[in-house]
Amino acid sequence: METYHLELNDVDDIIPELANHFGTIYTEQLGEYNLKIPETKGKGEIKVINFPNGIGLHTYHCNFKEDIELRLFHFQVKPIRFIYCVEGSLTSNFGNKEEADTVREHEYLIAAPKQLETHNLIIPRNEDVVLCYLEIDRVKFQQYFSFDLRDLEPIFYELFSDTDAQTRISEKSSYSLKTAEAIKEIRNSDIQGFPRINFIGAKALEILSYMLNRFKKDDQNVGNKRLKDKDMKAIEKAVEYIDANIANTGTVNDLAKIAGVNSNKLQEGFHVIFGKTVNEYIRDIRLTKALNILYTGNKNVSEVVYELGLSSRSYFSKIFKEKYGISPRKVLSRKSLAKKVKEN
Repeated sequence: METYHLELNDVDDIIPELANHFGTIYTEQLGEYNLKIPETKGKGEIKVINFPNGIGLHTYHCNFKEDIELRLFHFQVKPIRFIYCVEGSLTSNFGNKEEADTVREHEYLIAAPKQLETHNLIIPRNEDVVLCYLEIDRVKFQQYFSFDLRDLEPIFYELFSDTDAQTRISEKSSYSLKTAEAIKEIRNSDIQGFPRINFIGAKALEILSYMLNRFKKDDQNVGNKRLKDKDMKAIEKAVEYIDANIANTGTVNDLAKIAGVNSNKLQEGFHVIFGKTVNEYIRDIRLTKALNILYTGNKNVSEVVYELGLSSRSYFSKIFKEKYGISPRKVLSRKSLAKKVKEN
């Protein structure tokens, strides 16, 4: 196992420190740090961006040749981390190696070391690992509240009030496909420059809200019905199929067969996870893709309707305007006008 001691004076130090340990370079653009893992260590990349509200978004997409242990220690910040594993696995423990937790695919962990402890993250060798974690500076985060911290629900007060890190936290749970979808949107986004930074910042808050909501429900052991792991896998399979075949998703029964469950179980799962029926989920995915395509200005409305597998242009225009408050044609006309202004 290769162990790296990362003693950090500032939240932005982690990528420069890792680059130094790995013997490589890194890039930085508008506060987003990017480190490509050198071939001597493995492959993949690590990205980090920190926002003024105290939230840092760390994404790992890597495969190391040796087991890697990152021993994280902040001199100034007493962070709490919300770790979500999209693929592979990760082991978390603290300075004394007590309370070790291994998070696997679609599991998450809320973790915070006590004062003067390191937080150790162990990434196994020869395994494709995709993970995302939010590192929150609890002092800065509180400064952005427009209310008194004591007004928080007790379960959240305990998480965010401990700015001196008197209590160690290690709380594990599983399955939040909403979180996975938000992470996927960040990974697949082709937005560049300043709009990208705003997009990532918004997604970081979205991911945090999903994790906090799941944490609260797990603590109360009430709320939405929990699904079995095999049913969650089936929902994930259906979601992946929909994303890859948005123009021809088939019927609910077709999707149920692909997922390996009956249609009632599929509908139940989509309602539990997304709060929507299967067809409502497909509609919203199509509308999101439509907005992105129209924004590029490369295709007209009829072409978008065809690409998304819709049969009626008038129906598409109706549901598009209901969702976004603007017609597809107006989106195109505004994009075309902006392009002409830029050219002139």
